[in-house]
Amino acid sequence: MWIIVLLLLLPFISCSQLAPLLIASHKLVPDLKTEVSESNIETHNVTSVTNLIKKLVTQCSSDAYLIVDVPGLTYQDLTDKQKDRWPFLINYLYMSSTIVGLPRVEPGLDLGHIEEYIINTCEAETISNELDDYYDIRTRVIRLTDSNPDELMRKILRKLPSPHYTIILTSTSPGFTHPIPDSVMERQPQNFEIFNDIVNNPKHNGGVEKNDRFHKVEPNWNPIRDSNERYKTNKKKDEIHLFDYELWTKNEKLIITIFIMLITLAFLKIHSSITSASK
Repeated sequence: MWIIVLLLLLPFISCSQLAPLLIASHKLVPDLKTEVSESNIETHNVTSVTNLIKKLVTQCSSDAYLIVDVPGLTYQDLTDKQKDRWPFLINYLYMSSTIVGLPRVEPGLDLGHIEEYIINTCEAETISNELDDYYDIRTRVIRLTDSNPDELMRKILRKLPSPHYTIILTSTSPGFTHPIPDSVMERQPQNFEIFNDIVNNPKHNGGVEKNDRFHKVEPNWNPIRDSNERYKTNKKKDEIHLFDYELWTKNEKLIITIFIMLITLAFLKIHSSITSASK
């Protein structure tokens, strides 16, 4: 009797909470996967995964870092069979030059620490409202907690002032998964890897920069002008130049009037001198 009960409870006793991790970056970060074990069959150590994310961040190649925490998420939610649930995320994966998918990461990944590392390393700031408009080009960290974030991620990324983004998608409170024999995972990777057809396909994730045509454009800042320079410029504008053709054209009537007055005064003076001499 007890044996039967134990056999019935065994799946629940042996299940574990392992978080999936998906990283997608618009720009290429070479050799990123070397920070962790090449095989995804074994559970990835949280320390090596943290080092992997830090190596990604150190490049400071993105203008926005979107950290997505999905409660209850497991690798089973991110397999090829579940692509229809993530249409916008899939599109961003196809556009990304760097993609890393780790189906099973041991608990303890500190997203707050990662956020602070991005802020300190890339001189970034955290956006409190993920849908705020951008008013400058400073690097942003956007924290998002949502059970179904696909549409919201699209809304956020569409508002970015540049195409340079990094998505870090995981769960600090993942769902339960049952252990699977290694041989089964090796034979059927599409059922146990994160979006296997994209992440592990050299055609889509071959370590090549896909986005060379995008270049970060420096802002066209106005030159700094102190008050003294402004005074000199305005004073120069107020100067009157005798041989300025535009000035003569603009004041043609006034100049003719003055010229006639001067001739009249000269004529009167000459006439007065002649009259005085004749007397």
